[in-house]
Amino acid sequence: MTTSKRFPASAAHHLFTLSASGTALAVALFAASVADAQVATDPAPASADNTVSSAPSTPAPTVATQDATAPSSGPAAESSDDIVVTGFRASLRSSIAVKRNLDVVAEIVSAEDIGRLPDVSIAESLARLPGVTSQRTGGQASAINIRGLSQDLVSATLNGREQVATSGNRVIEFDQYPSELINQAAVYKSPKASQIEGGVAGKVELSTARPLSIPGKTLVSVNVRGVYNDRAGQNPDASEFGYRGSASIQTKLLDDTLGLAVGYARLKQANVATRFVGYDYTATGQNGSPAIRDLDGNGRADAIGYGFEAVQSGGNETRDGVLGSVQYEPTDTFRVLLDGYYSRFKSDVFRRGIRVENLQQTSSNLTDPTVIGNTIVGGNASGIRTRTIQQNENRLDKLYTFGGNVQKDIGQLTLTADGSYSRASSFFNNSGLDDNGNTTATPTTLSYKLDGLNVGSFSTNANYTDPAANTFEGFYIVPQKDTDRLYAFAGSALLKIDGPFLKSFEVGGRYGNRKAERTITSFNAFSFAAPVTLTGSNSTTAGFKGKFSSFPDFIVADIGSIFDSQLGPDRVVDQTQAFTQDQSFTIDEKTYAGYGQLNFDTIAGSLPFKGNIGLRVVHTDQSSSSTISDGGTGRYLNTRGRKFTDWLPQANFILGLTENDQARLSLSRQISRPRFFDFRNSISTNLVSIGGTAARLDGSGGNPALQPFRANQFDATYEHYFGNSGSLVLGAFYKDVRSFVIGGVIPNYDFAANGISTPPLAGTGFTSVVTTGNLFAPINGNGGYVYGFEGAITKTFDFLPAPFDGLGAVLNISYNQSDVSITNAISGNTLSLSLPGLSKIVSNPTLFYEKNGFQTRVSMRYRSKFVAPQFGLSEQIVTNAAETVFDAQMSYEFPQGSPLAGMTLLAQANNLTDQPTRSYFGQTAQTGTLQYFGRQFYLGASFRF
Repeated sequence: MTTSKRFPASAAHHLFTLSASGTALAVALFAASVADAQVATDPAPASADNTVSSAPSTPAPTVATQDATAPSSGPAAESSDDIVVTGFRASLRSSIAVKRNLDVVAEIVSAEDIGRLPDVSIAESLARLPGVTSQRTGGQASAINIRGLSQDLVSATLNGREQVATSGNRVIEFDQYPSELINQAAVYKSPKASQIEGGVAGKVELSTARPLSIPGKTLVSVNVRGVYNDRAGQNPDASEFGYRGSASIQTKLLDDTLGLAVGYARLKQANVATRFVGYDYTATGQNGSPAIRDLDGNGRADAIGYGFEAVQSGGNETRDGVLGSVQYEPTDTFRVLLDGYYSRFKSDVFRRGIRVENLQQTSSNLTDPTVIGNTIVGGNASGIRTRTIQQNENRLDKLYTFGGNVQKDIGQLTLTADGSYSRASSFFNNSGLDDNGNTTATPTTLSYKLDGLNVGSFSTNANYTDPAANTFEGFYIVPQKDTDRLYAFAGSALLKIDGPFLKSFEVGGRYGNRKAERTITSFNAFSFAAPVTLTGSNSTTAGFKGKFSSFPDFIVADIGSIFDSQLGPDRVVDQTQAFTQDQSFTIDEKTYAGYGQLNFDTIAGSLPFKGNIGLRVVHTDQSSSSTISDGGTGRYLNTRGRKFTDWLPQANFILGLTENDQARLSLSRQISRPRFFDFRNSISTNLVSIGGTAARLDGSGGNPALQPFRANQFDATYEHYFGNSGSLVLGAFYKDVRSFVIGGVIPNYDFAANGISTPPLAGTGFTSVVTTGNLFAPINGNGGYVYGFEGAITKTFDFLPAPFDGLGAVLNISYNQSDVSITNAISGNTLSLSLPGLSKIVSNPTLFYEKNGFQTRVSMRYRSKFVAPQFGLSEQIVTNAAETVFDAQMSYEFPQGSPLAGMTLLAQANNLTDQPTRSYFGQTAQTGTLQYFGRQFYLGASFRF
């Protein structure tokens, strides 16, 4: 059950406040730019002929940004009076020009911005755009958030085609895409009917190179650099040094009618982190904790965490990316484009450390407690369990995508056909030794003190470095395999009308067939014949450093040699038998979409007025299958799902106010389909006593009847352009959330009616079972809102005297707010909270200097705290704390005419302050996860010729 909430009256106040703040931030830059803007003005907003309005089957247009940096040909190039703008400044001009002429609200990053000072992946480049931020995995930006909303609400396309994911869900891991192989990236914040549906937060469009757009006949690019991570040296399983490199070639043949492009990029670097993990503070009476435990005697029950761990993670990761493109345009009316992309990502990480358990239980005998806000954050304990962590994690991801596109002009009619195939696979394995516990100190005693969002400390009488004092009773392996494949076919027809109002009309359709599959083993354990005691030959010791130096040293076991000695080197897991069938599942999703869109360009009074109005209709047929126990020894196939149709009206209007000012308004309805894991048809059941020998059937799993996230959307922006030297953009948006997906409970769920059999009662002590109970699963909520405001200013200080005329700034900030209410179906308690993943404040400022081939940039990425709710009996909420990440980049490009022309030397530093990711439960005193990744430094060179 949910309570609907609507846009509050205070929103107008927020709009005024943020708009005023954004203007105050920009006032000095704006005032200094007025004279400059009056002298050098750009043309009025482009006509509809220049408006990007391609059908979803048509790969998105790519800006030939190479033209901004390559030497010009012809007479103009011979004039010494010409000013050639290059580098980051040129990329800003290119991005602003594209943004200005688009018929939707969007942010653009060009190849010059991506490639000149390359980020590790395209995710790093996207995370610098206004209103965009990222979530870090292994220290690197991976998933993208737009306007503070979760990555689950972001869709992605490559060359206009929907992408599958290696994440096992719909979330695109953008670190799979090397920045060197991407020519342009766009973040669409408002949709139009001709685009593929999906992405309530927004849509990311990636475009690869178009060889017929390059200047000259051939363009070759080579990048080489070394990588250093300053935290990797603290970990015996990781190497501080790595490398990354790329090479690409684009060429034109057959009188410039045939273009070929091929590129390769490779990255090898440390995957390293040092982390502290505090376990959840579950409700009293759970996990063996007393119903009431008031250690400080104030009459209120104290919250006590189950335990904590300190872990070193170290290893290496390798990413290979390959792209190819064939572009053929024998005439002005016929165009063919074939392209493909392949990515392979491999990561081997070893986790070693110490774990403390059972602090909540009465047997822990907590004394001298330290209490903050009725949370026990420290004290002395005995009778607890401690163990060392000996764990390996291996991951192998592969991504393939291929597509073909044909366009034919017949008079004023353009016909387009497109077909594509994408496939992603991911294999993840978690394995390790089952620690029997420390044997020299029984019971173990310790003294500990947590420190909120900082690393705490503890001391103990246990010896974690003595091989003879550490035993292991078995080995476990938990493999998981995900595959995701998609066939898609699309076609469109665009008719140019060129009337006084209507410029073109287009219709199109798309069919998508997507299938995802997960096979997983919940736990595969192998017991040794007898507990294994470590020796000097199969173990070493390690310790913590820096902020973690107060933690004890610990033993590191050679997992492979112990496994071989106990089980034999030829021992393998029979996956047919080992995969946990009630947690494995397949997803089938078929979509049928059609659209119509009117593109117009006219004069309203005396002002240019253009845009588009359209409707997209999409029918979704989704189902999930899994094998279900028949209550005995057999299993049967069970399939559940649902069908639904969405009507998605969308309109975009652009009004030219002056030659340098325009306003945009967008009205739309958009959807984001639920994650695969959320609507899986796999359920695990358990028996819950309801008195005597009677039991009730409860379960947890997915919900194949889920509806998508739906929202009615409003976007408005005001844009001012400082000639060709920058822009000021102020915007507001509002999303009326009609439905959303969140974890919850379905009460009175009839398991029998949904094909779930009662498990065998033998040995359970129960003689009868009621098959109606609670299903803990994702559910749909209905009602709420998301709104926000954005301010961005881009300015180059050309008006300043030399050498200060090389200065520039890109400043942006966004404010986001949401509110939904969720009522727990069991307890009746209502929680009012932001949508998962939403940060109220996101800001990505960049200051840069560029002069005579020298470039330097300092960038900051800030996002405020955001929540990831976990719903169940405890109703706990995990909050990720705010984070600020600083990066710095520097390069020098040798000038034309020098012996090293085309060569650029560069240096880059990421995460300069070693900003950790931090989370907590409910209040900051209840420490969640603190994870430090270290600083990364790059040094190398690039070549273009």
